[in-house]
Amino acid sequence: MTVEQPFSAHWLSDLEIPLANKFYRTYKFRGKARRHDPCAVIRDQQQQIIACGYLRQLTGAQLLAGVAVAPDHRGQGVARLLLNSMAEAYDQQTFTFPYRHLVPFYQSLGFVEEEVDGQPSAIIDRFHTYQKQGRDIVMMRYQAQANLNA
Repeated sequence: MTVEQPFSAHWLSDLEIPLANKFYRTYKFRGKARRHDPCAVIRDQQQQIIACGYLRQLTGAQLLAGVAVAPDHRGQGVARLLLNSMAEAYDQQTFTFPYRHLVPFYQSLGFVEEEVDGQPSAIIDRFHTYQKQGRDIVMMRYQAQANLNA
C-alpha cells in the first residue's frame, strides 16, 4: 500500500528533539532521541507527528533506532516513507536491530543480516543489552547496493 500525499518527512532540528520524545511518550514507545542524534519524523496534514526514528551516533557506527508509527497509521507505508527519507544519512556503518518478524521489511530497504562478531564494540554492547531485555532482535547493517531495486 502506498502513502498518500498528506504525509511529509522532515529532519528535526536539535531544538525540536523534545517533540520526538513527546511522541514516544504519548504512544508508550521505547526510544529517546538525544539532542545531536539525527531524528526524522513523518507529519500528517495537521502537522501532527505520526512516525519517528533517529540515528544514535556511536563510536565507529550509527544505530537506526526508535522507529515507531502511531497505531492509527500502521499498514499505510508510513514506516517505509520514514526510513527511505532517512536513507540519505545512512552509510556502511549504519546498523539496526529490528524484531525478527520485521527482517523482510528491513531487507527490502537495503539492510542485510550481520553476524555479531567483528562489528564495532559499541554496536555489539548495545545489541547484547537489548537481547538481555528479552527482545527477539536481529543485527542488520545497511548495504546501499541492496536497495537499488526496491
